[in-house]
Amino acid sequence: MTSTTTTDTAKDIANDVANDVAETSGTLAEKASATYATAKESVSDAAAKSRDVVADAAAKSRDAVTSAAKSTAETVKAHPGATAAVVVGAAAAIAGAAFGASKLIEKKREADALPKVPPSAT
Repeated sequence: MTSTTTTDTAKDIANDVANDVAETSGTLAEKASATYATAKESVSDAAAKSRDVVADAAAKSRDAVTSAAKSTAETVKAHPGATAAVVVGAAAAIAGAAFGASKLIEKKREADALPKVPPSAT
């Protein structure tokens, strides 16, 4: 009879442990699910805020570029002589830079074409 009582007690303890494990697992799963839901909501909120910030920045940039283009067009219309002078000056500067660069390249090629004479060992 002692053997049966010991077996019953062991079964009761095993059942209690199994119930405790199941209860703890359920609690942990609920907590993990709640944490996941909170994290998902936070990420969604952050993504929505980021989209809004980017959209606002794009709108401001578009407005600034449009305003600058309109201002430039108005200035060109109001001062055609000055605009032509600026364009000619810029073209001359670019042409001068291109000419200077071509001369430097030409000198470099000439220098590379000359034979290299090592210093005498005497």
